[in-house]
Amino acid sequence: MAVTKTLADTTVAGKENSDEQTLIVKLFKSLFNVPPIISNNNDVINIINNTQEQVIKKGMIDPESQKSLISYYETADIETVREEEVIRKMLEIIYEVRNIRHQKIKSLLQSQRSSTFLKLLQVTAMRIPVWFPKHDEQPPPLCGAIEPLPSYVAKSGDLVAALVKQSGEERWIVAEAVAFKNGKYEVEDIDVKEINRNFTLEKIYVKPLPLMRADPVTCPDAFFPCNQFVLAMYPQTTCFFKALVKAPPKTSYDGYEVLFEDDFNQYTIMMVVSQRFVVSFPSQEILHKDDEMIVEY
Repeated sequence: MAVTKTLADTTVAGKENSDEQTLIVKLFKSLFNVPPIISNNNDVINIINNTQEQVIKKGMIDPESQKSLISYYETADIETVREEEVIRKMLEIIYEVRNIRHQKIKSLLQSQRSSTFLKLLQVTAMRIPVWFPKHDEQPPPLCGAIEPLPSYVAKSGDLVAALVKQSGEERWIVAEAVAFKNGKYEVEDIDVKEINRNFTLEKIYVKPLPLMRADPVTCPDAFFPCNQFVLAMYPQTTCFFKALVKAPPKTSYDGYEVLFEDDFNQYTIMMVVSQRFVVSFPSQEILHKDDEMIVEY
């Protein structure tokens, strides 16, 4: 049986490596499509600028120049859309490669020492994609601080913040969604050191973690503002605690600067927590829940 499992794991790993290599080759080939498109766009932009300079010198725009400018602008718009499509396809390939590597990291999480485990967990925070809008598109649910829709259910394997009872106390932990049945989540604590790792929870006691990072430049409204209370994962742990936002991320790669609140309503020193591990602070209804709502399975 052990030999069979080892062979199966080797086969899966081999397929993942093959898929990853295929995607990387595809990405490499796509890179060659970008320079010609950028060159064409620059040529059109230069023609537009030159035509506009001539119009400014004349002090007026004649019908021919107007017609030419409209045509150039239309060409530039088409070429820009084309460039965007090529870049978005390349981003999709990158996200697929990241997802394959993320699955490898998830399997490693189960067998690593505490320090390595926590480092790998932080790596997963940077594996989720950055959301880029199309035109005036608004950020979707689970992008940064944007809440999921009320009807949303986390998929099996997704990370969530879950309110559970362990070692006689209630705590918000990082867990993996296992299933959603009869209006309740089945979740598993990702910390393998815990004895009681499996729980069945009402939906209100589970908060899906962001699936995409937000960029302050393209969607500044997808962040928790300064001086707002949130649930944030305390560094070097897998537990969430109440924290006060002092500064949102400055780039899509940065985390929140927060102050954690202790049991005496005082604050810790400033700490940085990745977007991935910061969610909205729960309502009073959830904080004062009935203990019987948590059931181990």
